[in-house]
Amino acid sequence: MRAVEAYLTAYGPATPAHLKYWLGEGLGARRKRIRGWIAALGERLVEVDVEGDAEYVLREDLEELVSTGASAAVRLLPAYDQWLLGPGTADAHIVPPDQRALVSRGANVVIVGGVVSGTWTLTNDELTTSWFARGQRPAPEAVTAEIARLASILDRHIEWSAR
Repeated sequence: MRAVEAYLTAYGPATPAHLKYWLGEGLGARRKRIRGWIAALGERLVEVDVEGDAEYVLREDLEELVSTGASAAVRLLPAYDQWLLGPGTADAHIVPPDQRALVSRGANVVIVGGVVSGTWTLTNDELTTSWFARGQRPAPEAVTAEIARLASILDRHIEWSAR
């Protein structure tokens, strides 16, 4: 049950399929056991609608979730980042289905507003972005700001080249 709580705290809202993916395939818990853990949380779980899908969130996180506005933030995530691995690359709300294989194989991804919208590579001091045809394209200044953040983390100069 604590594993379900921890997962929902980190990655919620989430479906039972998300929990099965993370706890079942990732940690080897059986489907029946996971269903039991979900049921044991009872009233502590609230069902919310995420673009037509019923997903669970912990009741104590609901108010913060509802009061948080949508974000247009741009983030450069490295291959196999936990932000993506938690819900899994099969989550169509996060990874466009036609890009799943690319992301699953370990592409560095550009997140725009919580959705994978492209990839990036860094060669020497040049960062190149490639945008998905159907992905949301951020304002250039948002990408520049995120590249500056990455350059600060890496303590090096980085130039941007968009494709």
